[in-house]
Amino acid sequence: MSHLSKDKSKLLSRVRRIRGQVDAIEKALASDVDCAALLTQVAAVRGASQGLLIELLADHLRHHVAERDLLEDRLHAIDDVAAILKSYLR
Repeated sequence: MSHLSKDKSKLLSRVRRIRGQVDAIEKALASDVDCAALLTQVAAVRGASQGLLIELLADHLRHHVAERDLLEDRLHAIDDVAAILKSYLR
């Protein structure tokens, strides 16, 4: 996915935050924290990973489906699909 190079630092930051959240879950499990707090942390990781998925999917659609020579309306359609997926995956 060489087309991601322009946003690579932003994507890597997101992945590092997700890793930190997963590490926090591991520490919470090891220290027997309250189950509600643990569930909240797991839900946060789920949201963060799905947000990353949506961003990658939208970029994929823009780059691989909506080439420059296609109509502007197709770009809007891709944004619509990305928004629908975002609401579906939450």
